[in-house]
Amino acid sequence: MKTTTKLGDAANQFIASMQMDVEKWKEGIGYDLDVLDEIRLEELKKIAAILIAHRPRDWRDIEALAQIDLPEARQEVEAALHSTDPKVRQEAMEHAGHKLDPKKRERLLLRALKSDDVFGGLSEAIDEAAEFHPPAVVEMLLKGALNRHGTTAIHFSALLFYIHGKAEEPFDWNHRPFFLKFDTSDREERKAVFRELCEKIGVDASKYRATL
Repeated sequence: MKTTTKLGDAANQFIASMQMDVEKWKEGIGYDLDVLDEIRLEELKKIAAILIAHRPRDWRDIEALAQIDLPEARQEVEAALHSTDPKVRQEAMEHAGHKLDPKKRERLLLRALKSDDVFGGLSEAIDEAAEFHPPAVVEMLLKGALNRHGTTAIHFSALLFYIHGKAEEPFDWNHRPFFLKFDTSDREERKAVFRELCEKIGVDASKYRATL
């Protein structure tokens, strides 16, 4: 992201912080939000325009727009509630979640939970499901614990423990040995640990007898 002599030092400092490198990306380092408070209103509007036009869209753009809090910035944050990118959408949820219709949120979350890539949005979807889990979401987690591959099934079982009040956090390490039992390619072992999960959280496993 190129700086410009048409903007002041603070604005250019922020623009420079938008330049991503491998370390920033890997460590989840955001833009320089502190410097936004030093930018004059007219330049802040230009910064908002840069963020709105920035592609590919990143969760960092939404985080910065939420802090800028100008009408056009708020509108963009609310629009991001409908993003198919789980990271972008989760950031928007942090700032404008009350604006999203619960049914729309449910559909987007279900779509995100279908991913098998922990680093490609599934992790954010799991975080969201920890606080927003209507029946359809819980059902997907149960079916995933039974049928999805090991890593996903581990995280789904852990989240189900949390949702049903059997753990203090979405991945409670006190129960890690049990969750790790879901990492098996043996179908009978998976069925057995799924039945054990259902018993522990008070779910009727017979609902899934067609696959058990």
